[in-house]
Amino acid sequence: MHPTHPAPQAQEITVRHRTVASVMFIVCGALFLLLGVLALTGDGPAVWLILGPVILAAGIVSRFVPFIRFQPATATLIMHGPFGNRVRTFGAPKGERLYFDGSNIMRLKPDGKQKRVGTGSGEPADVQRLQQTLLGMQQH
Repeated sequence: MHPTHPAPQAQEITVRHRTVASVMFIVCGALFLLLGVLALTGDGPAVWLILGPVILAAGIVSRFVPFIRFQPATATLIMHGPFGNRVRTFGAPKGERLYFDGSNIMRLKPDGKQKRVGTGSGEPADVQRLQQTLLGMQQH
């Protein structure tokens, strides 16, 4: 008698934020913070003292939190903002089917309409891995 092994669960796919965008946030945030400090010495707008640290923090945090998480077991795609907060959920929980059409990740909504999932803020290699995972799921 052979022991039965449970089928291996497909691992969650994580798409990181695009490195260029994170670095741009860090640089702009640091510049805005510097402008804010300079504004304290003159009569410039102090809004940079608030905007600078927020943009700087978004850039730093976005280096460590995912942009997209895809859970193959539940066919759920979760998009996150630069601070790691959940922004949108797509897929089975909304009655949608996710698929890769050869150039874009698409959502087939319950009413039959199709919508593209924007992945432009994701690291290209990670997005490609997600596309290949969706393509593999379509073929089964």
